[in-house]
Amino acid sequence: MTEPMYGVATAGTRLDCVQIDGLVVLKIIKHCRDEGNPSVMISGQLLGMDITLEGTTTLEVTSCFPMPHSSEEDQSGEEMESYATEMLRCMREVNVDNNTVGWYQSSYMNSWLDPERPTVATQFQFQDTVPKSVCLVYDPVRTSTGSVHLKAYRLTDRFMAKYKQHLESNEHGFTEQDIRPKFDYSGKCLDEGVTIEDIFEEVPIRIHNSTLVNAMLYDWACEGTMGAKMHCDFERLDLSTRPFLEKSMELMLDGIENLRQDQERSEYRKRDAERKRKDYRRNAREEPSKDELMKLFPDPSRLEGLLIANQVSSYCNSVANFSGLSFNKLYLIKELQENPK
Repeated sequence: MTEPMYGVATAGTRLDCVQIDGLVVLKIIKHCRDEGNPSVMISGQLLGMDITLEGTTTLEVTSCFPMPHSSEEDQSGEEMESYATEMLRCMREVNVDNNTVGWYQSSYMNSWLDPERPTVATQFQFQDTVPKSVCLVYDPVRTSTGSVHLKAYRLTDRFMAKYKQHLESNEHGFTEQDIRPKFDYSGKCLDEGVTIEDIFEEVPIRIHNSTLVNAMLYDWACEGTMGAKMHCDFERLDLSTRPFLEKSMELMLDGIENLRQDQERSEYRKRDAERKRKDYRRNAREEPSKDELMKLFPDPSRLEGLLIANQVSSYCNSVANFSGLSFNKLYLIKELQENPK
């Protein structure tokens, strides 16, 4: 039998599954409910460790703690870092897992993909330090429709490499030349570029409960079937899909408008950079090289447009998936009405 290999974010291995304790899920839901406003972003850190068994790498999330939320825009990053360090020290003293394996955040109708939110930058910092870290996204609005909406995401290796170049070039990466595929004279693809599918990758989630918790849930189920009053959940049969679809369509149209505005800004900045390169070449004593001109006056970054396009695509998928589930409910109600017996 293969011995399991334990470690904390060993580089060079992929992540096949994220196993989350049920208590961690309840803590995340409680943190979001305590905030009161689902549109306000809440976040926290995930603790646990990774284990590799027979070639399968599983990230076990065994604990978490919330990060303080402040309405002040100038909140110091050093204060947040010192708070997280102090929390990890306290957990180490009480013999709780204190290995950081990622973070979690709330989302209001896919707002976690908003370019103005620090999702990409924060996840890049986590994966750069802890290569197998994940970002858990909890959507309270989607959860209210009948099932817990909790997903785990990671930045792809291709996007991580491109984003690192973006930071090293003083945030002038992700130009049109960077995101477009490159071919040689024979038509062979040298670089596939970056598309919206190359930003995030979803990791399967498995909810895990201890044996005592499973025994307690089974005991409750037995009490319910032996005469105790049962509370049936009929919210799953709710046919009112109009508010969710209307809001999703509204946000999708806003995203398309933002994408159009970003395209116009990008074209303007590109023309301005070309004009500056021509002026510099005209006034220079020696003919500058193309690489030198591109370094002095780079093309605008298309990272924001790429993130907006990814958000619009996510809205489209949400509408399609939710509409499919709604049709299933309608067909079920139709069969019940036609065949009441």
